[in-house]
Amino acid sequence: MERNTLVAILLSAALLFTYQALFVAPKPLHTLNKSQLTQKNEVINEENIKESQPKKLNETTTSEVKKTDDYTIKTHKSIFSFSKVGGLLHNTKFLGSNPLPLTDVISLSGFGNVVFKGQQIDNKEVSFFYQDKDWKITKTYQIKDQNTLSVRMEIKNISEISILKNFVFKSFKIDDSNLLSQNNRENNLDEYSVYLHKGFLVRRDNATKFNDKNNLSKSAKIGWVGFRDHYDAVIIKPEFDTAACDIKSESDKKLSIYIKAPEKKLGPGESVVYNFSIYAGPQDRWLMKKYGSGFENIVIFSKYWIYEWPAQLIYHAIYIFHLIFKNWGIAIILIGITFYGLTYPLTMKSMLSMRKMQEIQPKIKALQERHKNDPQKAQAEMMEIYRREKINPMSGCLPFLIQMPFFYALLQIMWRAQYFQGQHFLWIKDLTQPDRLIILPFYLPFVGNEFNILPIITGGLFYLQQRISSKNVVVTDEQQAMQQKMMMYILPVMMTFMFYKFASAWALYFLVYYSLATTTQWRLSKRPKT
Repeated sequence: MERNTLVAILLSAALLFTYQALFVAPKPLHTLNKSQLTQKNEVINEENIKESQPKKLNETTTSEVKKTDDYTIKTHKSIFSFSKVGGLLHNTKFLGSNPLPLTDVISLSGFGNVVFKGQQIDNKEVSFFYQDKDWKITKTYQIKDQNTLSVRMEIKNISEISILKNFVFKSFKIDDSNLLSQNNRENNLDEYSVYLHKGFLVRRDNATKFNDKNNLSKSAKIGWVGFRDHYDAVIIKPEFDTAACDIKSESDKKLSIYIKAPEKKLGPGESVVYNFSIYAGPQDRWLMKKYGSGFENIVIFSKYWIYEWPAQLIYHAIYIFHLIFKNWGIAIILIGITFYGLTYPLTMKSMLSMRKMQEIQPKIKALQERHKNDPQKAQAEMMEIYRREKINPMSGCLPFLIQMPFFYALLQIMWRAQYFQGQHFLWIKDLTQPDRLIILPFYLPFVGNEFNILPIITGGLFYLQQRISSKNVVVTDEQQAMQQKMMMYILPVMMTFMFYKFASAWALYFLVYYSLATTTQWRLSKRPKT
């Protein structure tokens, strides 16, 4: 059972992470274009917002204009850069992370390429102003706390006639066109979503390549529009009732999400104000929940419920352990002990069943030789032996089936749970990174210049467990003995290399789990055979 479980885990991990973890370089920064605009106050052939009939939600008329970082405001966790072109939030970067591939945050349709006048009030507020013969637009971005910004947009009709208008706002554009490498394990975690007040309208992971299949137009009252990467998230919440949402793929590297406001008629001199809230911070469910807008729903670990519900259970259990013991490393150790303890009865039952199966192998082998020309009779007598010895051949599969969703959930949590980010434990400086006991002055194939001790110890423990369990194996032929010996060496080596560059949180958990499994196997080996 233990071997079967590990093989399944190794295969799952291999499909998800191994190639990227061992062979792909770290995610490079998004290159930011710093070219300057040649005419600061020019309107770039943009459509006039005044129109007798509303145009399509995502209609554009000109090519995109390069944007610069003209103003910057900061918190102790993040940096927000704004551009006069469109008067919008142009770049978002969380300290210690790469910039998000987001731009054009809260851009007013029809005015994304015009140059606004700008003013930075202080390190917490930036305002933009634009006026033509028909419209006067004022936009203000203000930091409210370390994780949120407020946006106020006032649109005033300064023409001499009444105008009926559907105002459209681009929540943000995902732009991966400047990403130097698209083949990276981090990119698979990029995800955009549109949340209604009772659930998701759309949720798309691996959001780095787009096509027309991603396009969507839906009448809906939008709760928020969000984007997340490995540990952080940006969420745009309209503080007004919305009429529709539109998702448009602009190229294979660009996708925009639009929000449409209800139809509004403005007489001469009348104005309308649209307010937005922006959450830009860590994917911390407890922090997000304080804002009372459902932001915490962006934090999931799998789109399949069979993995998601155990993931949420484990995710909250680790958090509770941390509240009690004030240490994330101890919380991981305790979740390993708890999980093993809960599965111990099934594990022991499986081990005993496997042991009985091994003990009767000589009888099975003799029976097969005796009835080699009559497979049906051999099968019938084999089942009679199982009945007489009270052995269920399928009993070893039950623990495996029960544990697999939990193991997969654990893998996801240890890899992407934000609360491990930057957390120390013993010599480990960051539980989301390999333990890096020693940094070598040279590079080795597959290993690099890091000496990570946790995967090595865990692989050694698994080898020891295999060695102990082999004492209970009854070998009936030479080929089986050879296979058994090969597996004893190959599986621990596979395990060590596969997890060598994983997060140390996962390696620590596995170390605890297999320490307990090896102890159980040793105790079982001391029991007299029946």
